[in-house]
Amino acid sequence: MKKLYLLVLCMISAMLVNAQAPVWNVKVGLGASSWMGDGFGSAKALFNQRIGVGVDIPLTGWVSFQTGLNWTSKGAKYSLVNDTKQTVNQNYFEMPLLAAFHIGTPKNFDVIISGGGYIGCGIVGKTEQKADDVTSSWGTFNDACVGDIKIWDGLRRFDAGIQAGINLDFRHYIVGVEGEFGLARMWEKGPRNLGIFATFGYKF
Repeated sequence: MKKLYLLVLCMISAMLVNAQAPVWNVKVGLGASSWMGDGFGSAKALFNQRIGVGVDIPLTGWVSFQTGLNWTSKGAKYSLVNDTKQTVNQNYFEMPLLAAFHIGTPKNFDVIISGGGYIGCGIVGKTEQKADDVTSSWGTFNDACVGDIKIWDGLRRFDAGIQAGINLDFRHYIVGVEGEFGLARMWEKGPRNLGIFATFGYKF
C-alpha cells in the first residue's frame, strides 16, 4: 500500500511541475455515512465530517485533475442479537483522484462536475457496544478480546472506491455535494463504506 501511495505522489508531483497555475483550497464537509452489504441493510447512518486540503490542476480550458488529502470520518450503527447495539466510528486519511469538468455560466460562478476514485488508510476509530446497561468499547482497527475470547476482528485499514461530486465554483469559494461509494470490503465478505457530504471550501 505504501508503494501505491508513493507512485501516486510521484505522478501528482510531475503534473504540478508541468501544470499551469494550480489552484489550492481548504475544504470542510458535514454529512452522513453508513455501511452497505449483506446483513447490513438496516444499518443506520452516522453524522460525520471531513476536512482537507486540495489542489485543482488545469489540463485544458475546461478539464482539470483534482487531488489532495482529507481527514474523513465514516461508520455505521446497527443491531446485533438480543437487542445489542453497536456503533462503529472510522477515521481515514484519504486521497481523491478526480477528473473535473468546468462548465461556465452567465453568472459569477462555474459548475464543476467531478468523478473518479479515492484511496484511503484507516488511522483511528472507536467501536462501542451497548447491551442492557453495560457499555464496552475498543479500537475499530484493532482486535478486541475478553479474556482469551476474541469478540472483534479489527477492520482492514485500506479503503478505496468511487467518488463523485458537483460544486459551484466562485472566485474565492466552493460549495457543493460530494459522495463516496466504497469498493474495498472492511473484512472478508464484509460490508463497504458509503458516505455523502455537503462541502464548503476557500480557494487560495
